[in-house]
Amino acid sequence: MSGFAISGTNKFPTIIFDPRENTFLIKGISTPENGKEFYQPVLSWLEVYAVRPNPETDLIIDLEYFNLSTSKAILFIFYQLNQLVLAGHKVKVTWCYRDAYILSAGRDYAFMVKIPFEFRKISSRDHSPQSITS
Repeated sequence: MSGFAISGTNKFPTIIFDPRENTFLIKGISTPENGKEFYQPVLSWLEVYAVRPNPETDLIIDLEYFNLSTSKAILFIFYQLNQLVLAGHKVKVTWCYRDAYILSAGRDYAFMVKIPFEFRKISSRDHSPQSITS
């Protein structure tokens, strides 16, 4: 299956879904006015991917900021990944955060789905991930 990619801007995140390289990443800032419209191609791609997913899917979410419209779209992404979990596939979300707001949002998502979440604090100085336990 071919991958899916969007180059990030100051308003839209970088999105890389590449099953051949086992890379699933949403990173940057996400403030589209219509998150449903922006993320629809991602959701459509995930529907096709779900037919023959990788043995393990590890989605990294590394958003510095996102708006309410994006929040709803991310939840729908998690709902699709949750279907993979319910079908017996291994899925994990690595939720990166720099502040309490983003951490809290990640914990809310983790509560709503049956996907294992790992929370990773990103240093604001060097942007390098630091794993934590939660």
